[in-house]
Amino acid sequence: MKKNSSHKTLSIVKRISITNIGIFIIACILSIVATLKLNVEYHIDRDAQMMKVYISNTLSSIDNTLKDMGRVSLIAFSDQTVQDILKGTDYSFDEKMENEEYLKKLYSSMISIRDDVRGIYIFNNEDMVFYSDTWNPFLGFDWNVESFFQDVKINSDLSTNISGCHMYVGTLPEGFNYTQTYTKNIFQENNIYLVRPIRSFSPFEVIGYIALRTPILTLQKICSNYLEDNISYIVADENNNVACSSNEKIISNNLEDIYPELLEQVNGAKGSFSLTLNQEKYLCAYRRSDYSNMLLITLKNYDSIYDELSILVITCIVITVMSALFVLFCAYGFTRKNLKRLTDFSLDIQNFQPGDLTRQYDVGYMDEVGVLKDSFNKMIRRLNDLVISEYQAKDELQKAEISEQKMAMLYLKQQINPHFLYNTLDMIRLKAAINKDTEVSQMLMKLVSFYRLSTKVYDSMVAVRKEVEMLDAYMSLMCYRYSDIIYRSEIEPGALDIEIPNFILQPLLENSLMHGLKDRRYQGTIILKIYRNEQDKNELNIWLIDDGIGIPDDKMAELNAYNAKDSEALYRVQTRTEGDRTHLGVINVISRLKLYYQENAEVIYMRNETGGTTVKIKIKTASEET
Repeated sequence: MKKNSSHKTLSIVKRISITNIGIFIIACILSIVATLKLNVEYHIDRDAQMMKVYISNTLSSIDNTLKDMGRVSLIAFSDQTVQDILKGTDYSFDEKMENEEYLKKLYSSMISIRDDVRGIYIFNNEDMVFYSDTWNPFLGFDWNVESFFQDVKINSDLSTNISGCHMYVGTLPEGFNYTQTYTKNIFQENNIYLVRPIRSFSPFEVIGYIALRTPILTLQKICSNYLEDNISYIVADENNNVACSSNEKIISNNLEDIYPELLEQVNGAKGSFSLTLNQEKYLCAYRRSDYSNMLLITLKNYDSIYDELSILVITCIVITVMSALFVLFCAYGFTRKNLKRLTDFSLDIQNFQPGDLTRQYDVGYMDEVGVLKDSFNKMIRRLNDLVISEYQAKDELQKAEISEQKMAMLYLKQQINPHFLYNTLDMIRLKAAINKDTEVSQMLMKLVSFYRLSTKVYDSMVAVRKEVEMLDAYMSLMCYRYSDIIYRSEIEPGALDIEIPNFILQPLLENSLMHGLKDRRYQGTIILKIYRNEQDKNELNIWLIDDGIGIPDDKMAELNAYNAKDSEALYRVQTRTEGDRTHLGVINVISRLKLYYQENAEVIYMRNETGGTTVKIKIKTASEET
């Protein structure tokens, strides 16, 4: 009774359509993801490169500004009057006014033509002797600038060298009173100072100090001019104190205190990296000036990078979705239309039975489906013909080969009537014994033994000892005939009971005698060795060694090549080598070994170093170790 199944398999149309839809959707998704990923990486890499360019240009402008400021301080060295003013002491009020007027004329013009220098302050070793500040601060009569003077002296020997000056960051000079316009503006209140000690020419000693001030507003203008609006920045001095920043809250703080994780990433003179600060991810680039030793760090929020890509993302998604819908609609329609005939054909052949070899199918149009049907019809007709002819021919061939094998064995072993010879020779032997002709009797006994052992035509497998007895009898007769032949056998006792195909050694031994020693007038030695392999006792090794004239190289290669053929192929070779008795005997031996052992047996011909030929038979038997 058939079981009703509620499960319905999808048709090939639906499966192909669903597969195409799935593949197309996956391909679209992967394409979008890959495109977005590549664009994000490209934009990030481009932004990093652009930020490096911005940093380089900004730092170059900052260094040039500081370099120009530092040159102003050189006047204190080159002007002898300035040197004399700083060396002198105990000036009267009028002299102080004259000194101040001279310094004012000397430096005021420089301040007026430079937009970056906001103040110049000159000190001797004890007090301030002159100042010029464009913001006009109020200075009391007590000259309360001691704290400012100490900062100048302390920072005059820093490591940074800017046109001979040393730089530090600080607030407005203490002791000066400025209007709220400057004190309430952090970019006005915080300043960069360039200071240097003033030395006399003779003796060469410090006679005073000069300080130049510029507000960090100068740095802000430079950074705003070179950096984009969506890029944050931090400018720090050699001690990592924040001199200027787009974030006003961190100005005058040390980076190690506010952003230690940022400072840890700053390794070397320049570079770029990604970092999360305050739970926001930034693309960062930095560079430290080789000239001023100032560090400029730029930060761009990844959100702004993604915002720049939002239009591209939306465009890609819209185009992909529209293309996907159109392609999917067309693919499903065309697939369904073109596969309908194939679906009908599949339904038609569902009732095909293995025994039904007469069915023919309607071809219709000769497209791919029509060609498939036509080819299927031809295949059915061809199979119908081959089922009868092929198996009949193969059966006849197998019978012929079996018959041919038997005939070859009988032909080899029954070249004369063995039973007739055996009975007749045994009668002659008895007659010779009665007449007391011992030598003739022994010869006949050996001949009788040889033919007695060789008459067992239908014993396909015999023990090794039987083959050895037959060879001993055969060689005894040959030694009677050719007295200069020496025959020796070395047989492992454990190998005597191993069964091998009968009559495989005598043809090879006869070849050694008739072809190896014949041209030497039958003078020489033939040795038979039979041993089991020491490592594998199931492998039997048989050697036939002679010291005859040997085999030519081409003949030896031809004989060894027979090992690569199977038994059927070797029997076909026999029909082409009937004129060569040596080959026929060897082919018979190899073909029988292949028939019984397939690839587990081989006959190898080798040349002896001292002359002659060695034939080695390797047989992988199935017997157990004894």
